[in-house]
Amino acid sequence: MTNDATLSSPRLASIDRRQILLRTVDVEKLIDDDHSARSIWELVGRLDLSRYHAQIESVEGRAGRDHTDPQLLISLWLYAYSRGISSARELARQCEFEPGFQWLCGLEAISHRTLSGFRSENKAGLDDLFVQVLGMLSAEGLIRLERVTLEGTKIKANAGGNTFRRKEKLEAHLALAREQVRILNAEGEQEESTAKRQAAARRRAARQRASRLEAAVREVERLQQEKKHDRKEFVARASSTDPDAHVMRNGEGGTVPSYNVQLLTDTTHGMVVSVEATTAAIDYRQLKPALQRCVTTLGQKPKQIVADGDYTNHASVQAAADCGVDFYGSWQDSWKPTERDACGRSGDFLASAFPYDPKRDCFTCPAGKGLTRRTRLHRGNGVHTQLYHAGKTVCAQCPLRSHCAPPNAKPAWRRAITRIEEPATTTAFKTKMATEEAQQIYARRSQIAEFPHAWIKERCGLRQFRCRGRLKVSMEATWACLSYNLARWFSLRRKFELAYA
Repeated sequence: MTNDATLSSPRLASIDRRQILLRTVDVEKLIDDDHSARSIWELVGRLDLSRYHAQIESVEGRAGRDHTDPQLLISLWLYAYSRGISSARELARQCEFEPGFQWLCGLEAISHRTLSGFRSENKAGLDDLFVQVLGMLSAEGLIRLERVTLEGTKIKANAGGNTFRRKEKLEAHLALAREQVRILNAEGEQEESTAKRQAAARRRAARQRASRLEAAVREVERLQQEKKHDRKEFVARASSTDPDAHVMRNGEGGTVPSYNVQLLTDTTHGMVVSVEATTAAIDYRQLKPALQRCVTTLGQKPKQIVADGDYTNHASVQAAADCGVDFYGSWQDSWKPTERDACGRSGDFLASAFPYDPKRDCFTCPAGKGLTRRTRLHRGNGVHTQLYHAGKTVCAQCPLRSHCAPPNAKPAWRRAITRIEEPATTTAFKTKMATEEAQQIYARRSQIAEFPHAWIKERCGLRQFRCRGRLKVSMEATWACLSYNLARWFSLRRKFELAYA
């Protein structure tokens, strides 16, 4: 007799994971016709890659294995950054199963060592690649250099905070590293052929560590030399893993080893026209180098440049004026707190309350006495400080002396006031920024300048560099910005096609 429960039980297909299948794969059908991997491959194929080809030693008619096509490696990295992948190992793993990567490499495996080495080598080739793409964007009217924005952001270095050491400790580690290199070199002469590859890898790692420590010692000496005239005691430190990295304050209020990545963005369609990773923790002196890089990269200067208050100072205003570039920024004077007097003075006795007469070039104190100019000091960047003194006997006989003089002032004390004399370029800049038109131009800065930084951090996954050293870090930032520019280009192209379809 059949059980009713048995008759009502569902009959399910079993899954056999122990079987081996052979399947026919049409590589061309792995991705759609409008897939971004196809667009990247087509675009890279239109570029001149002669700088990469010139470094390939294996040529037709001679012995040696075939070299991986630079067009493939460039396309893989650009597609990887567009998908938020910045690790060479992860990229090599994705090539085994992700359809876009599989289509690009034709189902062939790519070594992570090949990918890692290609990304951080041949800076001249990468810079030329970046310039070629900018040229194509300019030809289509997507870059005009009518107005650009300058913005910096901190990106973590590939170094920990506990790797920073003083000079004495670095020199001790360097001595041990050099001794290890000597021992490994001596052992390498006696290694058997089966272990030669592993021994060579150990020797290479030891040499790289010794090289980084030597660079760290030089960096400590440079920092100590820069700070030798400071009144405060300064102890220079450098990282033993990435000597170029400096400890910087991030947006969350903490301090971590970082690089300050400077992006110059064209406001027409938000394309990045210049990228550089710097070791400067602040943006105070970055406007002039950014303009110089723009001239080097594109062969011309922008007509206008917009930057925030961190860049706005006498030196930046003068640098922009010397280059013939119209500068828009936010002057920092409006952020200063209310004046505080060290001697406890207040009200009419503060220095800012003394009226100034430009015709007579003097200040007038609350007692009606004049303070005339005595000294003129040069502060740099065209700024001068004028020092004004009261008469020798005026303050000694003044009935308001108790409100103006310090509590322990000597009988010969007299009131002094300093006045900063700004250069004509700064005065003209402040007058311009007070206009409604200039304020509207500056108000649109953030939506253009900050978007590329958000993109390379969120979409490209570049919150921490994989490479070490300022040169390689700049190259990694360039890869991310190149991927960003292509993504923007493809997006604008799709919008154009849909609009005129």
